[in-house]
Amino acid sequence: MPITLSIVEDNEQLRNTLARELNRADGFKCLSHYGTSEDTLKDIPKVRPEIVLMDINLPGISGIEALNILREDPSTAHIPVLALSANAMTRDIEKCLEAGFFSYLTKPIKIREFMESLDTAFEFAQEHVRRSN
Repeated sequence: MPITLSIVEDNEQLRNTLARELNRADGFKCLSHYGTSEDTLKDIPKVRPEIVLMDINLPGISGIEALNILREDPSTAHIPVLALSANAMTRDIEKCLEAGFFSYLTKPIKIREFMESLDTAFEFAQEHVRRSN
């Protein structure tokens, strides 16, 4: 069964490229992809992906604010959310990790780091499923 993901990224080209590549990759399926946090927050509780990739600098509600809202909802609180950002400053990374992001990936995305983060997040998601049963 493939690992299911949702992508939240306001750059349409990057969003579509990530979705296309993840759908091509063995073991992954992109369920949905969004350009804004508002769309994400409406849909993710219904879609229930195992992992969310979220840009930090989104129009409207920021990625950090969206993460906080997802954490408040019991149906989405357990989903590992990976931060995507062009900001590579240590303080930006620390701020996001302290906010509760599972990991922090910088753009341009480094494929090996990206895939390792997805694998680790999936293991975390599976552990949640085992504990819930």
